[in-house]
Amino acid sequence: MKRISLFLLMLWVCLLSGQDGFAASNYRDLSWTERVISEDELLGMERSGPLDLNTCREILARLNTEEPFYIREDIRQGRELKVPNDFNAYRDWTPMPARLPANLQVPKFILVAKDLGFIGWYESGILIGDSQACMGISGQDTRAGLYRVGEKDAEHTSSSYPNDFGNPAWMPFSLHIYEAVWIHAGNVFGAHCSHGCVILPIEKAEELFRWAEPGTPVLVTEKTTEAACFSSGKGS
Repeated sequence: MKRISLFLLMLWVCLLSGQDGFAASNYRDLSWTERVISEDELLGMERSGPLDLNTCREILARLNTEEPFYIREDIRQGRELKVPNDFNAYRDWTPMPARLPANLQVPKFILVAKDLGFIGWYESGILIGDSQACMGISGQDTRAGLYRVGEKDAEHTSSSYPNDFGNPAWMPFSLHIYEAVWIHAGNVFGAHCSHGCVILPIEKAEELFRWAEPGTPVLVTEKTTEAACFSSGKGS
């Protein structure tokens, strides 16, 4: 009996050790520090591998809700950025929920997370694509609510807002969601930089535009946690 008890105790300790080892092997340090980072530091990371310079810039862009172009300018100007303490941990990072259990029966679904400055698109409740996104500035907020993709227009121009030259603003790869608010491509230089539209970098905007269909549900949330148990019904 003592031998059996000792064996069970050793087995239990072994299992616990294995679980701890598994957890440790899957641990990722997603902490970050707000500081200045130099181009030389990024080049040093590229030389040491495995991340190249463009990947490092893209990681910074996603974490700071900007486009890589603006990240390069921030670095040149010596501006403070959110900088990962471990860039490798951010290789496939997203702040968006990987699954939306309440929408497993919904073929396609778009989630706009105002608190994260991110947008994600889902098939049967599973995240298949995402992007940093700029939303409405104070006083012209992107309104929370459930909408559906209406018109799709790859070469849309705004009838409400001019560009810097006084001409109708170009809004490529546009998906209409409500009133004068669209999801479209444009300059992303912070989580709140638009007149209410949801703006993505052009490559991601085109990807979403090709994927979305008229009638696809679009949920705009103040807090991402609101989407966890939200069901849009059967969707499109």
